[in-house]
Amino acid sequence: MSKLIKYVVCSVFIFAVLSACTSFTASKNRVYLSPNIQLNINSVPAQMFDKSWQHVLYITNQQNTHTVFAQLAINDKGAIKLLLMTVQGFPIMELEKPLNGPVKTRNMLAVEGIDPHYILADIALVHWPVAFLQKQLEGALIEQVGSNRQVFNDEGTFITIDYSDESTTLNNILHQYQITFKKVEQ
Repeated sequence: MSKLIKYVVCSVFIFAVLSACTSFTASKNRVYLSPNIQLNINSVPAQMFDKSWQHVLYITNQQNTHTVFAQLAINDKGAIKLLLMTVQGFPIMELEKPLNGPVKTRNMLAVEGIDPHYILADIALVHWPVAFLQKQLEGALIEQVGSNRQVFNDEGTFITIDYSDESTTLNNILHQYQITFKKVEQ
């Protein structure tokens, strides 16, 4: 199998993991993290305006790990631009979301069943401040104690996020995947 075909297959798997769970639907403004839990992704906290980062994402699901390079930028008006690439530099997807506007994506690979709203939800849960996220969540609570964050409801914890100097790891217990964010040194 050629390397390009392997990259395409890997990219399809990565999109499937990043889209969390395709059995739940997303509206323009909300992502269903579970049947009873919603996250509003329509707005960005003001303290995130004019911010950007570059991370290598290690995505693990069912004993497989895949690596993606991600660049995120939020402009001074709160519009988001996200670019996902293979670590070899092949573009996978470009996502744009104006503040209070719909998500627009451009897939560089033909991949079906991918919902970019879930990609934004995971990024928000990791990077947005807890107080802001709490106002955006319905049906669950989020709290941070030290370097650990968890999203939970009466049924238990379904997402944990662990921060360290080297990386941040989101563990989605409900959907059984993990994403480790490692900063790219500039």
